[in-house]
This record gives sequence, C-alpha cells and structure tokens, in this order.
Amino acid sequence: MPSMLLVYPSSYNYPTAWDKVKIKSSQLLLASYLAQFFPVEYADFEISIARPASNVQTKRFERKVREYLATRRFDILALSCWTSLSYKATIAVARIARELYPNCLMVVGGYHPSARPGDFFSKDRIIDYVIRGEGELALRDIAQSFPTAGRPVETKIVDSPTLYPEQFVGINWELSDPIVRDAFPDGVGDLAIYLSRGCPFSCSFCMESLKDHHWRPYSPAAAIEQIQLGAEHNRAYAIAIGDACFGVRPSWRKEFFRRLIDLKPSYWITFETRPEYLDEEDIKLLSQLKVAIEIGLESCSPTMLRIMNKTRTPDKFLASFRKMSRLLNDYGIIHVANLILNHPGETQQTLEESFGFVDEESKINQSSLIWACHDYMHFPGSDIDWRQEFYEQEYGTVFLHPNWWHEDEDILGTSRNIYPSRDLTGERARLWRQMYNERERRLKDCLTDAAFKFGADSFFPRWRDDSRFGTL
Repeated sequence: MPSMLLVYPSSYNYPTAWDKVKIKSSQLLLASYLAQFFPVEYADFEISIARPASNVQTKRFERKVREYLATRRFDILALSCWTSLSYKATIAVARIARELYPNCLMVVGGYHPSARPGDFFSKDRIIDYVIRGEGELALRDIAQSFPTAGRPVETKIVDSPTLYPEQFVGINWELSDPIVRDAFPDGVGDLAIYLSRGCPFSCSFCMESLKDHHWRPYSPAAAIEQIQLGAEHNRAYAIAIGDACFGVRPSWRKEFFRRLIDLKPSYWITFETRPEYLDEEDIKLLSQLKVAIEIGLESCSPTMLRIMNKTRTPDKFLASFRKMSRLLNDYGIIHVANLILNHPGETQQTLEESFGFVDEESKINQSSLIWACHDYMHFPGSDIDWRQEFYEQEYGTVFLHPNWWHEDEDILGTSRNIYPSRDLTGERARLWRQMYNERERRLKDCLTDAAFKFGADSFFPRWRDDSRFGTL
C-alpha cells in the first residue's frame, strides 16, 4: 500500500501583512478522504515554515523545505496548488522533492492546475499527474494503481469525477494536530469549514466554474457535527463556513439553522450568501446566534451586475438585497456587503451607480451593514480569463500582468493591476478608491457599536485607530 504526503506549499511574494495564515480545511478534507485507504501525512509549509515575501526569505524557505522532506519517507507526493497564488511555491517544492526522491510519484491538483494544466509540464517531467476538478477520486485511483503501473512515461492530465454526498467524509483533525500544536498553542481562532460543494451560478470573475455546478451538501445533522468537532478540537472562537454558495435549498438551510440554535455555540458563525437566499424566517432564526453574514453583492450597478453575470434581473437583485439588509438591521445582525470594483467593464458611470446606492443605504443610522470593497483580481479559470480578448475589444480592458503568477513581484498587486475600461486607465483606475475614501467616515459613523468593532477587527485594521474603537 503506497504512503502519501499531501502538502500545501505556500505562496511566494505575498504581502505578509495582508491576512492571517489559517488552517486549510479544504486540503484536510482531501487528506481525510484518502486516509481511509492509504497512510497519509499532511503538511502545510505556509504555516510550519513561512510565506516568503523576499528573495532572502524564499531561499530560507526552500532550505527548510529540503530539510523537512529529507526526513520523510513517502511513495506519493500530492501537492495542492489551491490557487494561482501558490504556483511558484508549488513548482519550487516539486523540484526539491524530485531531487531528493527521483522515483516518487508526484501529483498536483487545485484550481490553478485545473485552469492551467500546461503550467506543470516540463522537459524534465517533474510532475507525473495533473488533476483537474475535485481531487479525491482521481488521486485515489492513481495511488491504487501506482504499485503496479509505476510512474507514467510522460506527464498526464486526469479529469477527476465529482464527489457526491454519500461519499463525503468528515475532517480527521488529527492529521493537522502537529501543525496546530506548534503554530496555534492557544487554538486556531478563526476556522473555515466546508459544508457543501458546487455553485449553480457562473459569475464572470469566479473560478468555481472549474468544478461541478451541482450543489451537494452534507445533511444538516452531519453539517452540525462537522462544525461542533472542528470548533471543539481546535478551540476556535469563530467558524467561517467557506461554501461557495451556502444554503441554496431553503428546507436544508432552515433545518441547519434550527440545529445550530440547539447546539448553542459560544463562537461566532460567519457565512457568505446571495441576497435572494435569506427570508425573514431565516433571519429570525439567525437572530438567536452570534452570527455575521457576508453577502456576495459584488456591485450596485445594474450594468456591472449584468457584465459580471451575477444576475439577469439586476433591479430585482438589488431590491432583494435592500429588503434583506433592512431586515437584518431590524434584528441587529451584522452583515457585510462585498463589492468587487474595477471588474472589466467598470466605468466612472457604473462606479457612480454603485456608490449612489451605497449612499442611500448609509443614510440609515445604527446600521449593521458594513461595506467591504475589493479590487478585481484576475484569476485563470474564470470566464474573464477564457474570454479575455472579448473584454479587451468590448470594453477596452487592459490586463497589465495577464500571467502574473509567473512573475517575481507582489502577486496581490500584479493580479489586481488592470485598466477595467477605456474610461478608467492610468491614474483614473484608482477612482473607486477616491470615491470610497470620501465616504468612509460616514460608512463608519452610521454603524452600531457592534458592527463598527466587527468591521475594525475583521476588515479595516485602520479603524482601530479611531477613538471610538478604544471605548468598545
């Protein structure tokens, strides 16, 4: 029976202050499934070694990787290149492993391999298999055949079958215990847990189109068990439900909320949903929990919502958001509206439409609504990636770093470095930031104390310098 080492490599040139390093529950789900059949060890080099942001740090990182791998024995190395942010680190770890273990079987999977399998082909054939899609079933088949088949004569692309709920397993948290003991002696704090797979929507900017679109959840009872085990085992103070599209089916959603209330969790629960997916019954149930809801609004411009393929009925979509937000305000539930600005096709007019909507909603005092604005990030595997030429011709979009994951620069900066339209080029591409900054004081002042503190703790560290923060 072959042994397997499953590794999350890390990311190169990723600003270390951008966000906290967290346990990768999605990779642990894969490891837990495979551990039913093979001896599996799990490693996260981003946590146990570093997220290198300079040449000096990168050299040290690679030395530490070599030292770690030299002490391990495995037949199969499975590398998780979760997104393009991890591409360069994945290639570096693969090359080191191949030098140390020329005969091991090496497999890579994740969103980036699904979108760009050719990035893992090389003359020296470092990688043996590139898995596209959800990796469990394909990696199991590859591992089972390895003792007799050996390494393939050339790098192969394998399309993995969809995993269905009857095949789901829970996370075996013991696989990450060595990491947690060393890196999180006081508990992991914020823990992401996935309760479903698949998203029925096809937003232009999203990589979920690389997977099966069918929504496939745990049963509500099994979902609650996953939350309870994860929180207790890791001493978490917040559980973030990481589903691409939470609670699509109303009956599932309401049963889950009732079971969650019965659990009486002391920790925060967060999840992301769409404006259409919470009704007043849901909101009444949620008011009994310590919960914060993120809403994938993405834009308040009807024009942009169509370009983003977020909805075919943008006016109805925005009306649904306004209704839901005001109900959430009535019940004092903190909620965050996520906006993606400078998406290809954005113009000054569409920005004015979005911020005009924001202005109307910020007239409400003692609001629980936090506005979180983000630059568009250009990821391979999205509709924009597949149809880049269309966006260039139709809107005049300029992708200044179309293959940023190959570059030795700040990968967050280069992934967001585009001119969205003929109207917003050069310095004008920063217009949305100026428009937001003009409103930030009002967006803070209209919040309840609880929402202001949540925003400062979770999204806007600079808000902690506000005198109001010190009184909370």
